[in-house]
Amino acid sequence: MRRALHTGWLAMSLVLGSTAATTSARGEVRAKPAPSEESERDRAVRDFQEGRRAHMAGRLEEAELLYLRAWSRMKSYDIATNLGQVQLLLNKPASAAKHLAFAVRTVGPEVEPERVAQMQALLAEAKAQVGTLRVRGTNVPDAEVLVDGARVSAEELRHQVYLEPGQHVLVIRRAGYEEAMIRVVAAAGSHEEITTELRPKMATGRGAANAPGTGDAKPKTLAAGARVEEERSWVPVIALGAASAVGLGVAVGFTVASNAASADLRAQRSALWHAGSDCIDALDERATACRELRRTAARVDVHANAARLAYVTSGALAVAALTYAIWPGERPARAVSLRAGPGLDAGGASIAVVGSW
Repeated sequence: MRRALHTGWLAMSLVLGSTAATTSARGEVRAKPAPSEESERDRAVRDFQEGRRAHMAGRLEEAELLYLRAWSRMKSYDIATNLGQVQLLLNKPASAAKHLAFAVRTVGPEVEPERVAQMQALLAEAKAQVGTLRVRGTNVPDAEVLVDGARVSAEELRHQVYLEPGQHVLVIRRAGYEEAMIRVVAAAGSHEEITTELRPKMATGRGAANAPGTGDAKPKTLAAGARVEEERSWVPVIALGAASAVGLGVAVGFTVASNAASADLRAQRSALWHAGSDCIDALDERATACRELRRTAARVDVHANAARLAYVTSGALAVAALTYAIWPGERPARAVSLRAGPGLDAGGASIAVVGSW
């Protein structure tokens, strides 16, 4: 079928070639300029005729190149027809459909209806192999459209865009608007319509509404009675934590001392027991041992009480440090002085914490 169309269009290209030399795309007669003043149209006619000769000889790649050069110099239905036919034979249906659609839209009344019908049949063959796409912009009609990075002409946007089967990336953009990117999967014979709305970009530079530029920045003024929140100081947390560690160390020390005193007390009681005496109505020779026993018992009590106090103080300091760290609100940023130390006397034990911030 394609070879038959190829043979038929070789005859038609001769007719279209003769009209291209003397008419515009709509058949308007123009006078030829002097040979020394060759116009773009004359160059297009020469390229077209050379392409037609290559086309008739079966050199399709060469013919396509020459037709494309002619097309870049003059947009006419005859050039578009032969270019579309060659591209269809070269298995480039999307590009063929684009040029054949232009030819059908702009064909002049001087072309016989039979040949116009052949052009339409060739276009239908190309469209059956590609996907057809229409792009609608609801709010920015003059937006630029790119398919796979290639810009789509305004002529195609007014009508249809033809895509080879497969996945394509459609980009719609315009200055001052956010770019829209749409992935499209085209199939042979498919038809799809894309309707999109571009969103204006948010103004960020100088002169934007409600957005002063960098040079327009003004220092903020505080309301009456307002307080500037200072950066939280971690010095109190460190100091309280260190004091808690000291208190824990003191508690452990007193615990060890209390355990040692308890061991001494048990040894002394055992010695008196084995001697067959106790400290109630003790004989004079046992009085010294009893006094030592009472002093050891007192030492056990002092050390045990001191250990309990140190544990409580260490825990309280740890809770204070944690509370300061997690409590919301302002905190002083001045330096902190904090000291902790135990105290012992005959009547008991104590630990003192002295600080300022």
